[in-house]
Amino acid sequence: MAVSRRSLPARAVVLASRPLGEADRIVRLFTREHGRLDAVVKGVRRSGSRWGGRLEPFNLVDLLLYPGRSLYTVTQAQPLADYPRLRGQREALVAAAVACEAAAGLTSEHQPDEAVFDLLVEVLGLADAGLAAPAARSPFLAGVLFRLLAAAGLRPVLEHCAVCGGGGRALGFSAARGGLVCGDCLHEGAPVTPEAVAALVEARDVPLAGLAGRPPSAAAGEALRHLHALYAWHSGGRLRSLHFASATG
Repeated sequence: MAVSRRSLPARAVVLASRPLGEADRIVRLFTREHGRLDAVVKGVRRSGSRWGGRLEPFNLVDLLLYPGRSLYTVTQAQPLADYPRLRGQREALVAAAVACEAAAGLTSEHQPDEAVFDLLVEVLGLADAGLAAPAARSPFLAGVLFRLLAAAGLRPVLEHCAVCGGGGRALGFSAARGGLVCGDCLHEGAPVTPEAVAALVEARDVPLAGLAGRPPSAAAGEALRHLHALYAWHSGGRLRSLHFASATG
């Protein structure tokens, strides 16, 4: 791609998009070089647009971005991966949607974070290969959300009580305090089962490739609910993609 003096090259995951006017679209991107940003794609909604499907959500693309007064404009796009199998499997599509929505909610604009970018690419690749568990009870999604929280500086405290620092048995999870709490501090959190504690540890320690093939479990579902509560506490809103997937089975 030819680069003009003001154009910015970027490798990006398309997180989401929304219409703008009659023919254009705004895409939300997470770029390796510039972090999260929004950009206009002009004419993409016209019949026969030159853009085709290159800037659909969950695609990996190389871009040229022209900086404007309030938004960037996409001037060139070279597709790298469109993960076609992902779009044909419900659980894979939900995983991609949750990962991209959570990344958007936990990151600030124009703050590069290669760890988050690499995590998104890994999640999309694993989802494209197929996932075993429904979203609401998915060990894989628990691992994804744990890693995104950790990358945002919100790594859940599992080693000791998040309130008093003691090493007593974990009986609760506090979103406000950021992790597990002991019996003496249970008033600070919601009850947690020993199985869910083990699932949280797995979400932290087991590579995502290992979690992708794990079957669904009630413990993973409980762990995911606690991680979702932590996300909501800090982001100010819940993950609509995860809520929808859970509500529709």
